[in-house]
Amino acid sequence: MTNPKGIQYMQKYQNIQCICSRFQSGWRNLTNISKASLAVGKPRYIDPQGNDTTQPSNLEQVKAFASRKPSPVTLKRLFEFGSEPSPKKLLTAAQLLHRELPCRLARRVIQLASLPYGLSDMPSVKVVKDMYERSFIDMIQFPKPLDEEEELIFTELIRKIRQRHDNVVKLIAKGILELKRYCGKGTEDISIHDFLDRFYMSRIGIRFLISQHIAMHEPREGYVGVINARCRPADVAEDAANVAKSIAYRHYGEAPDIQLLGNISLSFPYIEGHLHHMFFELLKNSLRATIEYHRDSDIFPPVKIIIADGQEDVTVKISDEGGGIPRSAMNKIWTYMFTTVDIPPEQVLEATEGGAYKGPDADPIAGLGYGLPLSRLYARYFGGELSVMSMEGYGTDAYLHICKLGDKEESLV
Repeated sequence: MTNPKGIQYMQKYQNIQCICSRFQSGWRNLTNISKASLAVGKPRYIDPQGNDTTQPSNLEQVKAFASRKPSPVTLKRLFEFGSEPSPKKLLTAAQLLHRELPCRLARRVIQLASLPYGLSDMPSVKVVKDMYERSFIDMIQFPKPLDEEEELIFTELIRKIRQRHDNVVKLIAKGILELKRYCGKGTEDISIHDFLDRFYMSRIGIRFLISQHIAMHEPREGYVGVINARCRPADVAEDAANVAKSIAYRHYGEAPDIQLLGNISLSFPYIEGHLHHMFFELLKNSLRATIEYHRDSDIFPPVKIIIADGQEDVTVKISDEGGGIPRSAMNKIWTYMFTTVDIPPEQVLEATEGGAYKGPDADPIAGLGYGLPLSRLYARYFGGELSVMSMEGYGTDAYLHICKLGDKEESLV
C-alpha cells in the first residue's frame, strides 16, 4: 500500500531540489560574465536556458536600486507583526526583505565608492565594498520567494550574508588607519566622521532586519524574533555589569561595586542585544575610570545605575566618580578612535585578527574608541539618545534615553 505521507515528503523534497537547482543556476550565470564585457558596461550573460543575452551592468543595477527610497519600520510594527508567527507571515516578511535589502546594500556600495581623500581606494575599504557588492548580487540573483520552501532557502541566504559582514567594523577601522598613514586624514575630519555615522547606522539596520527574520524561525518563549516582549533594563544591566566587572578583574585584579537603583521591575518590548551593547560599553568606561582615578584608595566608590520610567522614554543614568572628563575633550568623546587607553588602535586591531570578536553583532571594543559613538547609534536607531555630562575632578553621568512606545521609525541614511 502506498504511504500518502511518504508521497508528500518526496514531493516536498523534489520541490526543494528544484529550487536549489534554480539558485545554483543563478550562481553559475554570474561566473559567465566576461571581464572584458564588464569594462564596457554591458556584460554577456548566460540565462538558465544557456542563451546569450544582455543585462544591465552591475554598476547600473546598483545605481538603480540605490535610487529607491528605503522603507523604515518601527519596533512596534515588527513586534505586532511577529507576535503570532505563521508560514504565511514568514513568507510575507521574506518578500519584504527581498525588496528592501538590495536597496540598502546598493546605497552602501555607492557610498563606499565615493568617499573623500581617497578612502575608497584603501585596501580594507575595497574589501568591504566587494562584500557589499557580492551581497547585493546574491540578493538580486535570488528569485522572489513564492512559497515555504523558497522562503527557507532565502533565509539561509541572508544568514550567510550576515555572517559575511561580521568583520566589517574592524575592516573599516583598518581602512581609516590606512588613510591616516597615506595622507594624514582621520576620524577627526568631519566628512569621514559623517561617513562612519551613516555607514554604521545602516549596518545596524541591515543586521537587525536580517537577525529579526532569522530569529522568527528559531522561536523563544517571551521573544518576538530578537525583540524581548518583556525586556527588563535592570536584568540586562546586571548581565552587562557582570561581564564588564569580569574584564576589570582580569585587567586590574579588582573592580568597584555596581548598584542598581530606581524602577528595577520595569519591563517593555525592546531589542535586548542593543541594550546590552550600550550598557556594557558605558559600564566598562565607568569601571576603568573609577579604578584608575582611585587607584591609591582602599575602597572604590560604587558605579550607580538609575532606571526611570517616563510616559514616552525609559531613561537610564550610569553615574561614576571616576574623575570626569576635561571640558576640552568633551567634543572628542563621540569621535571614532578617540580613546584614553594607552594601547594604539593599530595594536587593538592586530589583537582581533585571530578572531577575538566574533558573532552576529560582534564589534571591536576595548581601546579602539568605538564604544561611545557606536552606542549612540544603537540608541538613536529607534528614536532614542545617548548623552554624557561630566564634572572634571569628580565623575561622569551618562544618560541613555530609550523610546519605550516603539513608535519611532528606524533611522535611515
